[in-house]
Amino acid sequence: MTFMKWSRHFVTGIDLVDGQHRGLVDLVNDVAPLLSRGEPLGAAAADALLDRLSEYAQTHFRDEERLMREGGLEDSCLDLQARSHHAFVQEVALMRRQVAADEQIDGQLLLRFLANWLTVHLLTDDRLMARQLALIASAHTPAEAATLARETKEDTAQTVLADALIDLYAVVSERNRKLVEANVQLQAARAKLVEANADLARQVDQRSRELAATNADLLREQGELQRAIEAIERTQGRLLQSEKVAAVGQLAAGVAHEIDKPVGIASLNLASLKDYVERLLATIDATAPAVAALARHHPARLAAEQAWQDIELDYLRQDIPDLIRDSADGLARVRKIVTDLKDFSHREEAEWQDADLNRGLERALKVVWNEQHDKVKVVRDFGELPAVRCLPAQINQVFVNLLVNAGQAIATAGTITLRTGQQGRYAWVEVEDTGSGMPQAVQERIFEPFFTTRAVGQGSGLGLAIASEIVQRHHGTISVDSQPGRGSRFRVLLPIAGPAGETRP
Repeated sequence: MTFMKWSRHFVTGIDLVDGQHRGLVDLVNDVAPLLSRGEPLGAAAADALLDRLSEYAQTHFRDEERLMREGGLEDSCLDLQARSHHAFVQEVALMRRQVAADEQIDGQLLLRFLANWLTVHLLTDDRLMARQLALIASAHTPAEAATLARETKEDTAQTVLADALIDLYAVVSERNRKLVEANVQLQAARAKLVEANADLARQVDQRSRELAATNADLLREQGELQRAIEAIERTQGRLLQSEKVAAVGQLAAGVAHEIDKPVGIASLNLASLKDYVERLLATIDATAPAVAALARHHPARLAAEQAWQDIELDYLRQDIPDLIRDSADGLARVRKIVTDLKDFSHREEAEWQDADLNRGLERALKVVWNEQHDKVKVVRDFGELPAVRCLPAQINQVFVNLLVNAGQAIATAGTITLRTGQQGRYAWVEVEDTGSGMPQAVQERIFEPFFTTRAVGQGSGLGLAIASEIVQRHHGTISVDSQPGRGSRFRVLLPIAGPAGETRP
């Protein structure tokens, strides 16, 4: 199976450049099976692949910049292309540092970088360069070529989304750079800690030989020290996870804000385009009888019929609505992703209230019932619960996300069982389905932001991450118990009195 297909949208019309791009696409497809396994790529294999990328960059970037200089492009355009090339080189260098620090690299991360960079570079930088060279070749000045090339972008919606993607790619690249640097520092700190532990062990050994009478005390102290180190490591893990979620939430809020307006503009432009096309076709239909009424060999009739034939009018009547509909569907998916990002960042605050979880679970079921009633049977096993101090809208969002996930796990027909009860100072809610279930590897990552087992374009991977973040905010826990082929059971545990520091009115 080909990971990345060569598309006509990638073609610049410059044989040398297109050939080198095809070579990089072939490289991506060659290594895709290895990188997409979900396993870390060892240092030897990673270095070999990065060497190939460095060799490609030296040849391709040199040729592109030579063509731009020989073609007479403005210095500003050449500088823009050079900066893009420099960013690629920096990213490769950053990954080398990652390999040197960890002796491995995330293969899927490397694969996504190659595919995303190649797509963005081809669709924007190189196509813009090719248009300028073509315009200069047709007797335009470099300044005219630069202006006309930017004014003749092929698709407004595509351009807006591509620009947003470039901005997002830059943010993510900078984030990755900082994470790699932090990881290198962490490795150095760990090396010092190992060295300090080794020195301590030598001191303890020497002391044990010198002071046999105190050997038992020293062993007891060593055990206490080990337990302290383990406690520190556990605390460090929780802090790192908390910082990761906070960073992702901040990034999500920023990305949602930046993409929301361009998507709205693109939607309005698409609606206007649809109206214009319909009016244009209606005008053609209105004039068609008049053209048909002319004599068979009348020049005006022949010209009109030839024009309709040249533009393939019948084909356009069929294809344009499909293209507009597909574009509208794509924008709708982007809007859904933006909504999920906003939900994940929790920008809107609500008031803490005493809520009935059983009633909230029923309301959540009503929200998703229209999509599931034809294939799902719901069983209720509600216990008596006291009012729970919480943010009701957010807790209801947790229930909705769990119910949607349960419904998606059931392919044709099945049962969702809802249970509630009280466990000491906590109230618990369970959502169990008879769906496909999950292997252990998926269960370990199911609450990670942007992790999904669904096909590309069918989910953002934020639903369960949002649920987990909300539950943690309430100082509760969320867990999953699942077996492939036997379904899954999600359990939410919430403190009845609410998080520490929240008082009743």
